[in-house]
Amino acid sequence: MQSGWFEEREELIRTHSREACYGQQLSPLGWQVYDRAMPEALQHFDAEWLVRRMSTPQYWLSHYRRRRRYGGHATVRINPLNASRVLCEGEFNTAYVRGLARALLRRGESECIVYRAGPALEPRSECTSWEGLRFPLQQVIDGHRARYHPPPGNPSAWSIPTGPNCHHSIRAVEPPDR
Repeated sequence: MQSGWFEEREELIRTHSREACYGQQLSPLGWQVYDRAMPEALQHFDAEWLVRRMSTPQYWLSHYRRRRRYGGHATVRINPLNASRVLCEGEFNTAYVRGLARALLRRGESECIVYRAGPALEPRSECTSWEGLRFPLQQVIDGHRARYHPPPGNPSAWSIPTGPNCHHSIRAVEPPDR
């Protein structure tokens, strides 16, 4: 998982598209800490550790501009703990899904099962309908970030997780002898 994350990170940096993909609210110091903390979380810890590690206010911009539904923009204050949770849970799961799919393919497996990895404030019916179903691992890899990156993405593409705040992940298919 860690090597896949590093590969994607380098590609996003090389193409100058990382901030368009994720982390728009990180400060320059936040990017430095995130780039050290994410591989450590993937190798030794979990998403909760990463959330705690990244929740320091200095790692985040104080405000951002958000487009209003009916036109114009609003300046919104950033809550570091909420911003950390959204970024870290989503990116940890995204790296986990891609890494596990690649590892399972190398092991000779061809499918995985989608499951809900955590509670959602507003469950999405689309990915909820995938829970417990098998999907080809190559489809998981091919759909990596396809809905939103590169911008504008393809909203109709199959992708797990489907985007920010998606709480679905994948697991290996259990062998029939269990």
